[in-house]
Formats: sequence, structure tokens, C-alpha cells
Amino acid sequence: MNFIEFNGKKIWYFRENGEIFIIVSSVCEALNVDYEHQRRFINDDPILGPAPCIYTVQVPGDTQKRKHFCIPEEYVYGWILQIRSDSPALLEYKKDCYHVLYCHFHKIVVKQSELYKELSKAKNTIRNFKNKISSIEGYAEYINAEMRYARLWKQLKGEIAGAGLFDDEKF
Repeated sequence: MNFIEFNGKKIWYFRENGEIFIIVSSVCEALNVDYEHQRRFINDDPILGPAPCIYTVQVPGDTQKRKHFCIPEEYVYGWILQIRSDSPALLEYKKDCYHVLYCHFHKIVVKQSELYKELSKAKNTIRNFKNKISSIEGYAEYINAEMRYARLWKQLKGEIAGAGLFDDEKF
């Protein structure tokens, strides 16, 4: 059994078959929201509903093992963003979540933008080289020969394959 500390309280979690499960009541306590309301909300949600499970675990400091309503970590963050409450702890946590989401997606957008710029530069470089080499004597004949070779090779492979004689490893 492990925990992370949030708002001076412990949010308990554990691993089961390589997956992390969070004890929902400990999250509710740390965020100062009603546990029973959240348990019902999770159970009624079309996405979250199938996710929770009951585990019997002993939280350190407790004298015995107890049944706990748990949710896989994969669903915790989306659930927390859906909680409706004026709890200052919850609002602060939500702000952090929004910031993390922004950083994640903004990084992707910036990276894609940079890749498009680089792609455009590469395309312009290719275009410039094509313009330079197309003026070289014999270039047009070379391109025609390459295209003729490709057409003939494709035709030959089709003929051989049609006859059942084509062996990919030889060609």
C-alpha cells in the first residue's frame, strides 16, 4: 500500500496485476468532497461505471483489512475533473489538471507546427534541386528511361506472377 500526500492528507493506492488502483474515499477526503455522492456518480457514469472495483486491503494505521471502493489510475484524473464542488482543494487541483492538459497538447501543437515548417523547407529544397538538375543536358531522357524501366519491370513481374512463376525473394 502506497500513498501520495495532497492537501495534508494521504491518497492511498496499490498495484494489482501491474495496474495502479486508487482508493476513492482517500481522494474524496483529500479534496473535501462527499464520498457517497462520488461513488454513486462513478457507478452511474457510462465510462467510469465499469471501471471501479472493491478490494479488501489494509491501509497502514488501520487495525484490520477493509473493503474499499477503488478506481484504476487511468480513470482518476478524468473523474476528478468532473467533480462539481466549491472545495478550495478541488478547485486548486483542477487548475493543476488544466495546466497539465494545456502543456501536453500545446507541446504537440508546437511540435507539429515545427515539423510542418521543416517539411516545407525540405520540399522547397527538393523543388530547387529539381529545377537545377532539370536544366542539365540529358536529364529528361534519364527520367524517361527510369519511368520506362519501372513500367517494364512492373509488366514483367505481372506476367511472371500471372504464370505462377514469380518468387519475391529472387526479384
